[in-house]
Amino acid sequence: MYDKWVEIDDDAILSNLDGVRSLLSEPTLLIAVVKANAYGHGMVPTALLLEKNGVDHFAVTFLWEAMELRRAGLKGDILLLSPLVEEEAVSQAIEMGITAMISAPRDAVLADRVSRSQQQQFKVHLKIETGLNRFGLSCEEALQVCQSLSQNPFIYIEGIYTHMAHAGDRDPSYTKQQFQSFNRTVDRLKAEGYHIPIRHCANSTATLRFPEMHLDAVRVGTLLSGQYPVGEMPRPFTLQDPFQFKARVISIQHRPAGSSVGYFRTYSLRTAARIAVLPAGFIDGVAVEVANPPSGGLDAIKRALKMFLAWRRFSRFTARVYIEGQPCNVVGKVYMQFTLVELPDHLEAKVGSEASLPAKKTLVPPAVVRVHRQQRDRTKAEGH
Repeated sequence: MYDKWVEIDDDAILSNLDGVRSLLSEPTLLIAVVKANAYGHGMVPTALLLEKNGVDHFAVTFLWEAMELRRAGLKGDILLLSPLVEEEAVSQAIEMGITAMISAPRDAVLADRVSRSQQQQFKVHLKIETGLNRFGLSCEEALQVCQSLSQNPFIYIEGIYTHMAHAGDRDPSYTKQQFQSFNRTVDRLKAEGYHIPIRHCANSTATLRFPEMHLDAVRVGTLLSGQYPVGEMPRPFTLQDPFQFKARVISIQHRPAGSSVGYFRTYSLRTAARIAVLPAGFIDGVAVEVANPPSGGLDAIKRALKMFLAWRRFSRFTARVYIEGQPCNVVGKVYMQFTLVELPDHLEAKVGSEASLPAKKTLVPPAVVRVHRQQRDRTKAEGH
């Protein structure tokens, strides 16, 4: 018996897929982003589920992710969202039918050399830099790349795209500037005789906020995983969270009032209580906060206020787990592999009771068993 596990509700993923599709016009392709273990939902089973239900374009960050999907039997197109930097990697991508991104002139030189050597077709998408400043081609570099790769009979420039830096900002001006910059590059290439069939720039946020940016395809991952992105945006449908991290109670101790709980004695019991131990902690992504710096002064104040209210034990700001469906407060500091929970008097919990814990999805180790359930058998033949 497993004492901790993840349950993924496939029916919820498919419900989110329906919602995303409702936003798109008929010609617009959906590129399902399943990077980072499909945002913690299991990359291979999630991608296969989506493919079974009519999705045939996918994106991941790294080559090893794409290769894992191919080995699992995924037949759809797979786009890489980071550059290939070694000949062996390019060779593997060509052999497995994986689409590469070209984000620098060096990438184009490498793709040209290896594809000529193998004499096999190689699909690529040009990544255009418009303001995220991570990696990408300038307009002039994109023109040079098209000129050089058009001489290679084995390379097919299938797509061109960019990535929005802050599509959820209340002020959309920067996002619109990026969009205009991207379109200028596309128009320049078209004027020079290079027509690239798939244009895409909309991530989940831009897909929601800017229908005019859908173009030929959108790249959506966060919405499929059941989460609205951060920022100002419409919420046209109800998302369902497919993810539950669960564990079984492995110990219950009765402790008198005044007892301190956990490392550094940061929590003292105001009354006598039962303390349950769950076999999950930091290593499993429990109670781990993202360490990005505040986005501004107001954000910093909000974070500090939340920490203060949690310290003062305001229930809304206290980490909670659900045992037998009942809310229970986490007490003391979360350990590396354990979490302590104060049980309400009315809750008849016991060793072996099931608990649902808050966890950062992408931090939960892949080794934790995943149970997929409630799978709807819907196929392309049924209208998808």
